[in-house]
Amino acid sequence: MISEKAKFINNELPNLEQKLEKKNQELKTLLREEAILSQIIAKSDSFEELEVLISELTEKYRLKGEYENTIQQLQEVEDNLKSYNDELDEIDDALFSDEFEEKVKTQLNKFNKYFSSVSEYLYDEKYALKYEKITNRKGRKLYKFSAFNTNFSSGKKQGEISCFDIAYILFARDEEMPSMDFLLNDKKELMHDNQLVKIANFVNDKNIQFVASILKDKLPSELNNKDYFILELSENDKLFRI
Repeated sequence: MISEKAKFINNELPNLEQKLEKKNQELKTLLREEAILSQIIAKSDSFEELEVLISELTEKYRLKGEYENTIQQLQEVEDNLKSYNDELDEIDDALFSDEFEEKVKTQLNKFNKYFSSVSEYLYDEKYALKYEKITNRKGRKLYKFSAFNTNFSSGKKQGEISCFDIAYILFARDEEMPSMDFLLNDKKELMHDNQLVKIANFVNDKNIQFVASILKDKLPSELNNKDYFILELSENDKLFRI
């Protein structure tokens, strides 16, 4: 048995030696090529170029990640906008339905009772609001409110504003809506003395605080009372002493 194995190995040994020699020759050839390539690389800037290339690739991947993140965010915004627009369409359908318009008319009629009452007291005229349905530049429907009579002088326009503000407080009280029981006003010196006195009497009767900045020489004599003054300023005594 052992002799047979020895015989087999002796027969195969020349072939193995031949293959080994062939591999050694191939190895020598590859080693020579490696040496040549090493010399070429050593004499060139390939490593530096490779480092630059790697750096550029890294930067490109970073930018790619940022752009992908931005695109994802934009897509999310676009999806949200679509969702919001769908919700706005649903709201518009509800706001401009016949049923809701009836509510608008009902509430407007309630408000106009106060508006006309206050204006009649101040000017012996009954003011009222009206509305119309319009479409804005973005294609959205709107309720546009305006007064019936808009041909007012500057003083009377200030009076109309005061009538509106007072009427709103009274309307809010009646509807049990949260609201402030005071008004801040400017340019009331444009109004006639008679209307200023009437406003003072009216708001006092309705327990509304009416705060107005006004020039002292424009103040009606009936209201020229220090009990009504919250703050007095002059050329020599300015706000915050500035």
